[in-house]
Amino acid sequence: MNNLYLFRSDLMSTLKERHLFPGGNTSKGFYSFYRYVLPQDDAKRILCIKGGPGTGKSQLMKKIGAHFSQKGYTIEYHHCSSDPNSLDGILVKELNIALLDGTSPHIVDPINPGAVDEILNMGDALDMDMLAKKKKEIILLNKEIGKNFKRAYRFLGSAKCIYDDWSNLNYETLDSNKISNLLENLKNNIFKTDKIGYGNERHLFATAITPDGIITYADSLSSDFKKKYVLNGGPGFGKTDILKFIGSCGQKKGYFIEYMHDPFVPERIEHIFIPEVSTCIITNNEINQANYTGIDYNLLDYTKFNLSTNKLDDIKYNSELFYNLVNKGISLIHNAHVLHDELEAYYIKAMDFSVADDIYDKVIKKLEKYE
Repeated sequence: MNNLYLFRSDLMSTLKERHLFPGGNTSKGFYSFYRYVLPQDDAKRILCIKGGPGTGKSQLMKKIGAHFSQKGYTIEYHHCSSDPNSLDGILVKELNIALLDGTSPHIVDPINPGAVDEILNMGDALDMDMLAKKKKEIILLNKEIGKNFKRAYRFLGSAKCIYDDWSNLNYETLDSNKISNLLENLKNNIFKTDKIGYGNERHLFATAITPDGIITYADSLSSDFKKKYVLNGGPGFGKTDILKFIGSCGQKKGYFIEYMHDPFVPERIEHIFIPEVSTCIITNNEINQANYTGIDYNLLDYTKFNLSTNKLDDIKYNSELFYNLVNKGISLIHNAHVLHDELEAYYIKAMDFSVADDIYDKVIKKLEKYE
């Protein structure tokens, strides 16, 4: 039933490399946290890369990332949820410089042109006359890609309705007193001292619904943390409420909190990372279907009664329907990706990659000024 779900464990992190998703295909459509890749106040330079599919945007970012990685800088690779082998952004952390894909669907434009941001146009390497000859084919492919994404989001939206019913059945069993005790224990164990001021926050995805299934980088993201709390439980067991409470407490005590959002319901939280105390709280849930280990909390132990047989049957029905709808959505996102590859082929044929190489050389020289 869940054969489209994948767990990405091949990208184990080091202190100098992180993998995330800045946006996602969710039950609300495409959802973006691109503004959190590098805030304007902190940035020395943000390059917004424009150009059609197949113009080398991702390849440019990979080359820039590799260049600065070899110099010993920490690199964040921000993957595309519609093609996880491609990048939508990179961040060179110590230099506070970033490159972001500024094309649809994320549409990143300069906020403070010149002072912080500038546009890098990979379209300069395109033969426009060659593309003009394929106008009908390109327009048709773009329309079909759009239709597949719209259908995918309808199925994910339908799955959200089922998810809500599944969640409500579980939620009614929770013991609020037990949950309150859990919250206090976690807060006291994690935050031994207060800092000055209110802590900053960052919002991204560790997990995404992709053409290849559900892919998560949470294992690599959490591998360097000394203390790892793991919440186990399906929908409705209060995982997001727990994470939001601890995150809020941490910020009030002055700690920086990195929130990783639920790839299915983006308002929800999947994990939080608190680097200043080398602590994270991650979840094994119905979306990532992971098996993280650490200081484990099984939220079934925080209920006040067991569900009746009838309600357990309802949950089984809901879960099967939910995964069927999600997998249908994934298959449509996969179809869109196949069509996108066809679209890219037209642009690749129209590319002068010697011009792209010149662009890379100029970008390297520009960014090395910030060392």
